[in-house]
Amino acid sequence: MPTNAAATGFWTAMPSGSRVNNARQGRALLQAIYANNDATPLNGVRSGVVVTTGLTVMSDLLVQVTAGLTMSVAPGIGIAHRSGQGPYQGWLLSSASITCDAAPVSSARNDIVVMRWYDSSQGDTSPTGDPCRIEIITGTPGAGDPVTWNSLGVITSFPASAPGGGIGIPLARAQVSTTGVITLTRLRKSVGIPGATRVLLEGDSDSSGRVGDQRYNPATDVYEVKSSDGTWQKIRYGADVGGEWRDARTTPALAATGPTKLQFATVATPPYGLTFNGTDTWTVQSDGVYNVLCQLRSTAAVNGGIAMGATTYADATHIIPFNAFTAGTDYGVSGPAKLTAGQQFCFWFYNNGSATTINNALRNARANIWKQQAAA
Repeated sequence: MPTNAAATGFWTAMPSGSRVNNARQGRALLQAIYANNDATPLNGVRSGVVVTTGLTVMSDLLVQVTAGLTMSVAPGIGIAHRSGQGPYQGWLLSSASITCDAAPVSSARNDIVVMRWYDSSQGDTSPTGDPCRIEIITGTPGAGDPVTWNSLGVITSFPASAPGGGIGIPLARAQVSTTGVITLTRLRKSVGIPGATRVLLEGDSDSSGRVGDQRYNPATDVYEVKSSDGTWQKIRYGADVGGEWRDARTTPALAATGPTKLQFATVATPPYGLTFNGTDTWTVQSDGVYNVLCQLRSTAAVNGGIAMGATTYADATHIIPFNAFTAGTDYGVSGPAKLTAGQQFCFWFYNNGSATTINNALRNARANIWKQQAAA
């Protein structure tokens, strides 16, 4: 006969005559909904704000300064994991108004806005009897934050000035100056739901997650997926990265026996995800493999060609090597180029003959640059 073991329980399992489930059973149900952030199942639910709104600014539990030392907190739902107890879910159904203590005298003070849970069954004591509160944890002038949070995003202890026990999640840092001005830094982290894309909030900087997780950064409009090697890989962009440019000058010169940096001041397709100086130089904003094309026609046949290179001409710095043509009038270079964020590049025509000009009257010189994929 096999040796079996009892499981802990199941939702709606109630003793005879009982009409309710207990709180721990309810939290176990939440653990089936929210993603774990620990290698041990049920050991650490990712904690923070449940994102339900917004496009570029997610408004759930959003903290804003309204006047002086007063702030507002938007409605929303928060999750905080307590060791051995599972996730606590709290909610704010309508906006709350909160106010910091008076401004410090000598140096600035960091106050932390939190959503805080009190569980009387665990020995917590709420100052108002409310099991979930929006609180300001007042800091010490000239010191750092008055509370810290663990890898799940949970505050597990509070200073003596804010007694009562419980746990919390940070929503914002309100740095109060000696003149009573708040400098606000939002600290919200987002919770995850298995199988769904997690929206990153201002406080999200972790690299954890399971293989197949997806996350979205509204600041850069990038989706990423957790790969088997433990890294996050970009899988889609909110708009095509790249653009198309033209040279609209009538007959720009191509110098004799040497390089000429090509200019493409006319925008044919508005760029996204690339910075252009308006004349001849591009700056990469995100790593990736780019498809590149540059073409022109000269007014006289010369030996020459085009290369994609750095801002200063040198054979050693070519990104796409010099493509040479003998006694030609049509010149071009194309191919894939692996580029990194911050890298600058331009296009060069190297003339091995007499000076000539670009025949833009017949066909404008052009440069097309489109991102094909994220960097491997």
